[in-house]
Amino acid sequence: MQRKPKPSLNETIRANEKALRGLCALGGKPMPPELEAPIHEAKKPRAAPTKSDIPLEHEEQKNFVKWFRSQYKGVRIFAVPNAAMRDYKLAAYLVAEGLTAGVPDLIVLDWKLAIEMKRTKGSTISDDQRDWEIYLRRIGWHHIYAYGCQDAITKVQQL
Repeated sequence: MQRKPKPSLNETIRANEKALRGLCALGGKPMPPELEAPIHEAKKPRAAPTKSDIPLEHEEQKNFVKWFRSQYKGVRIFAVPNAAMRDYKLAAYLVAEGLTAGVPDLIVLDWKLAIEMKRTKGSTISDDQRDWEIYLRRIGWHHIYAYGCQDAITKVQQL
């Protein structure tokens, strides 16, 4: 037997308003004036997000990985999916498996290279990311903050 989903707060409020109106009508009484107006006003719909001129980190990383794989065919590069949006249960599950904040976005094991991709403008580096940079450099790895695909290409070519 499948469980009924729990009603949302808005659904509960609407059901209670309807029940109160019904009770007042049955008793031949008017709705109390303080409850005459809707108890809960619906949220206004969000405006559609405006498209930015600055490419998303995803696009920059995707383009860089495509370039890297075409240039260095025998060298493996892989992504660490740390930044995806998750519900709290999945996040807790992944943290228990070893998911760690601040781990760089891309890893090239052969070169002992970690790349933290950023958007070309408006990106910040978190304390966790700085901590990983310090750790990786201490154990002899290269670490790059790349502000866009072209910056990543330039920095990799300079290694």
